[in-house]
Amino acid sequence: MDARLDEELLPEAEPMAIQDIRDALVIRERDLFLLTDIAGQVPRGNINGYGLYFEDTRYLSGYEFSFSLAKPMVLLSTAELGYSSEHVLTNPTLADLEGRRVPSGTIEVRRLRVLEDVMEETLLVTNYNSHPVVLELVFRFAADFADIFEVRGYEAEFRGELDPPLWRHAALTMGYKGRDGRRRESLVMFNPRPLSVQTDAEVGFATFHVSLTAQESTSIRLVITVDGRIEAAQGIERYGVVTREYDKWLAGATEIKTDNEFYNIVLQRSLSDLRMLWNRHVTGAGYPAAGTPWYDTLFGRDSAIVGLQTLALKPDIARDCLVSLARWQGTKFDSWRDEEPGKILHELRQGELTLTGELPFSPYYGSVDSTPLFLWLAGEYFAWTGDLDLLGQLETNLRAGLHWLGKYGGLSDGGYVSYQRRSSRGLVNQGWKDSRDAICHLDGRLCVPPIALVEVQGYAYTAQRSLARVFAALGDGRLAAKLEDQAAALARRFNRDFWLGDFYALALDGSGQACASIASNAGHALWTGIAGAGHAARTARRLMESDMFSGWGIRTLSATSVRHNPLGYHMGTVWPHDNSIIAMGLKRYGFEDQLSRLAGALFDAARAFPYYRLPELFSGDERSVHQSPVPYPVACRPQAWAAGAVPLVTQAILGLCPDAANGVLYIVRPRLPQWLESVHVNRLKVGQAEVDLRYKRRGDATQADVLDIRGDVRVEKKRSWPEPAPLAAEAVAASSA
Repeated sequence: MDARLDEELLPEAEPMAIQDIRDALVIRERDLFLLTDIAGQVPRGNINGYGLYFEDTRYLSGYEFSFSLAKPMVLLSTAELGYSSEHVLTNPTLADLEGRRVPSGTIEVRRLRVLEDVMEETLLVTNYNSHPVVLELVFRFAADFADIFEVRGYEAEFRGELDPPLWRHAALTMGYKGRDGRRRESLVMFNPRPLSVQTDAEVGFATFHVSLTAQESTSIRLVITVDGRIEAAQGIERYGVVTREYDKWLAGATEIKTDNEFYNIVLQRSLSDLRMLWNRHVTGAGYPAAGTPWYDTLFGRDSAIVGLQTLALKPDIARDCLVSLARWQGTKFDSWRDEEPGKILHELRQGELTLTGELPFSPYYGSVDSTPLFLWLAGEYFAWTGDLDLLGQLETNLRAGLHWLGKYGGLSDGGYVSYQRRSSRGLVNQGWKDSRDAICHLDGRLCVPPIALVEVQGYAYTAQRSLARVFAALGDGRLAAKLEDQAAALARRFNRDFWLGDFYALALDGSGQACASIASNAGHALWTGIAGAGHAARTARRLMESDMFSGWGIRTLSATSVRHNPLGYHMGTVWPHDNSIIAMGLKRYGFEDQLSRLAGALFDAARAFPYYRLPELFSGDERSVHQSPVPYPVACRPQAWAAGAVPLVTQAILGLCPDAANGVLYIVRPRLPQWLESVHVNRLKVGQAEVDLRYKRRGDATQADVLDIRGDVRVEKKRSWPEPAPLAAEAVAASSA
């Protein structure tokens, strides 16, 4: 296949046609999101991907407000709440409709937007002149109904039929008949009705004449619906509805309060962003969209990692992710979609290009790590919750995933889990670093498939170990013992074949050659526990050397690599989720100094970004005295596993390790960094019990105290990370019964 065309087809390939969204504002609720420029506008013909989106389709490609032909000046523009934005605008010097001079800054327009099942906007217009004014206010709308892949630069083979905007039934209507046979439609309704509505082949103009006496205000309300999802009922107070849903979401999480208010805000932002990305399904189980705007849908790898990152704060995220991923588990062989029985999906898309079959994302299964991560998530969920009912319901899915791991993934007969795409329009690289040039040898040569990644072997290892306890609880002791034996054998050959003397190989390629590039992937071996103790110590030291640690985090690729680029998607950038995984690995092996240093770097990075929101990734440039990480120009904000980074780092700092089936919470070497003196943990869930804890640092020593226990659990302190303990006899007996 033509390499240029192949890059256009790959959703993770860089570069894309979009060049810059660093200043973009995004609000999102459920599966509807709005991406605008810093002024809150969606300029027609923009090349930044701005617009209103639903189900991988841009339903508004133009959404502009002006004083007649004069652009407003922006005084304030914020989307901090996630589901709502506020824009305070004022006028340049202009003449009103009666010829009166209106000095600059004497008209205020306050725009409040909120998303629920529809998008609602209220404009409050106030005249601060000492004389009356008559203003002309104009809205311009356009809808191209472009598939998200078209927005990103893919050239579709054919397009459907775009209807010109029409004013009918008191609404501005824009429609599109796709090649998938589906009609998509955007409706804009106004209250009060516009003075006039004009349309041409592409744009709809709504004009209002507003008469205001001195100090008088008036309002205009717009409701925008997609595909007739809901009528614009006057009685719904959408802002309050969504605010209460957020409050309920946050109230259901473990409460962690520290003496560092900045850290509290960063942690709160993490949970709010996960709620912002949350999608609900008709089955009742939800999932976090991977990231807005480019990956605003279900991703297998991302969902599993987010579930793992947030178990200490909100275990129901993991529960819903498990149910959602099981629902789309592969059942057959389909080369076009890289599907195999038992395999967990990579991503699911609902746009026109997917529904017509031009792209294979319906869903697409080209992910080598989604399946072991799904299996590990199930085991770790059991460790935190002891919820054998759910795992019993998913038992068939777990067995199918294990079967895939051995038979189709490549783990059987002493092999490794590896990947090689079969789909002509699938991903070349199928680990988390899935851009075309991400997996390379030390001399810069790209690795040739089939490729066995270092981190994926760790995922498989810990999946087998954690599921051994699950199947023991389910009454299948034979499979439990087999999984333990397989995991031990995998660890032995992994430490033999991947260890290069001072670091783990990034991968083994199709010829069996080790890829010796120094990359962050090796840190995942610490997270999973597959690394030998001596190898772990060398790996931890190497990850924190200056060519890997930028001061803001650990780079994806060493600065000494011939392919290094601090703005290369996977070639030297810093990814918060990657760093949180490494942080948990450092904790597991007892490298507290390195953990504190890495946690501090991520915390400082979060403080430097708008709303204290960690983006999908940022530049791997060395930290300078100006204390600002360099943004990546098209990073998703929010990104689910970036939002999960601080929760996982917090778990590492506090040393939380559960064993719900045996009724134990271990606290392992708690050590607060220098920027934290005290931490209170309330409503930490372990099984059916809740625990309240207090941490206090005095110098380099941290004291952890139990304040309250509600339910049947005991708290034990440990100096080393505990190995999975055999299930208590009563737990096995209860599960067998």
